[in-house]
Amino acid sequence: MAKFNQYRDKNNKRKWSFNGFIATDPISGKKIVTDRNGFNTKGEAQTAFDKLKREILNGLKKQQSITFEDLYWEWLDHHRNSGVKPSTVATNRRFLEPHALPKLGKLKLDKITVAYCQKLVNEWYDKYKQYHYIRRAVGQVMAYGVAMEYMDSNPMRKTLLPRKKEEEKAPNFYNKQELMAFMDYVKKLDNYKYYAFFWLLAITGMRKSEALALYVSDINIFNKTLTIGKTISTDENRQNILQTPKTKSSYRTISLDDTTIQILQKWIAIQKQDLLKLGYNMNSRKQFLFVNVENKVMYPQIANDWLTWIYDKAEKEGIIFKRITPHGFRHTACSLMFESGASINEVQQRLGHKDIKTTMNIYNHVTPQQAENTSQKLADYLAR
Repeated sequence: MAKFNQYRDKNNKRKWSFNGFIATDPISGKKIVTDRNGFNTKGEAQTAFDKLKREILNGLKKQQSITFEDLYWEWLDHHRNSGVKPSTVATNRRFLEPHALPKLGKLKLDKITVAYCQKLVNEWYDKYKQYHYIRRAVGQVMAYGVAMEYMDSNPMRKTLLPRKKEEEKAPNFYNKQELMAFMDYVKKLDNYKYYAFFWLLAITGMRKSEALALYVSDINIFNKTLTIGKTISTDENRQNILQTPKTKSSYRTISLDDTTIQILQKWIAIQKQDLLKLGYNMNSRKQFLFVNVENKVMYPQIANDWLTWIYDKAEKEGIIFKRITPHGFRHTACSLMFESGASINEVQQRLGHKDIKTTMNIYNHVTPQQAENTSQKLADYLAR
């Protein structure tokens, strides 16, 4: 990326200059950085930089093809500045650096074939559930290589995805009885935070990252509503960051029932008292609903840790719950809303799904009770 700056020359005239990274020399390993000045407009400086960059890159390509690793680091710099969210950059790095760089990093770009890429896809398929994400991320890097004319084509995009494995999985949601049994157990634990958090997920269908990003001020007691408009995630440095939701439909205000409001009010009072003892107050409008002992927002994985701790503790006491993920409480909310008679559009809006297909995918995995109800409704209709 280049930086363009305005300055005054010795005659006090306004001029433009540029300074920017072009590429990494494949032979010396040094970064090629160039600068020029004396341009009358920023546009002239940008045109000159682009022309110089093309000339240098074409020269490097003629000398020797760069490696995939060289391409990756250049792409990463571009990726960071392309407008994607920091969490997206962090996720792509977690896919690429441990899985792609060891296999592709030292290879010259002109030596990477479709056959070799297909071999890698097959290996990733055998080892990782998220093999298709690794393939897609590598394809993004190579697409940048094509755009920069380092590569003539994108071999990873020409590979074929193996057939998705059919795995028998336990349903990742609770029915009404399972949910109430779980919540009754959690309520008895000496940590009301867990009860409030998982009840909130199950009754609203929120994502864990949305719940952890909530401010106390997002709850409107008078109107009995909850406003959802941000998520918590982690960046490349594993630091917690607040982000906007994935889609516009994720911005939503949903209704709350009296029981949920009472649970949240009780939790807010408990947390306020605990924080006051530690020297913190909760008067800020940006006070998070769920915080750690330093009154700071918590990383998303903490919800998984809480849930694992609950399941392990219960099993030590001889109580066995079906293990679901935090996201499973979102599916639980979806399923129970359908059972209660909510329409597909109502469920879609409450969960903040971008399109109805996502809602329908969950609908197709309704609980056995819902299926029985559907059958009975049809029988009753035919008997009229």
